[in-house]
Amino acid sequence: MPIVKKAPEIMARELRLEQPVNELLEDYARFIESSPDHVVNSVLKKTLWRDQDYRKWRELRKARGDGASRPPAERPEKS
Repeated sequence: MPIVKKAPEIMARELRLEQPVNELLEDYARFIESSPDHVVNSVLKKTLWRDQDYRKWRELRKARGDGASRPPAERPEKS
């Protein structure tokens, strides 16, 4: 097993931020000498995984096999 893990795939996504949030993001990225993309990825990972209700909901969907972890294009259409 390798010591260094493969880097995750980077996907492009367009987001709209409120002006004060955008300024905060840019400022924080400068503060830690990193990119705004890195800050957004890190904050989302930390914040979403702290939400216990979301984690329970996600596990329930995964256990039922209703495609929570598959991209929308791969999910079966509901009739």
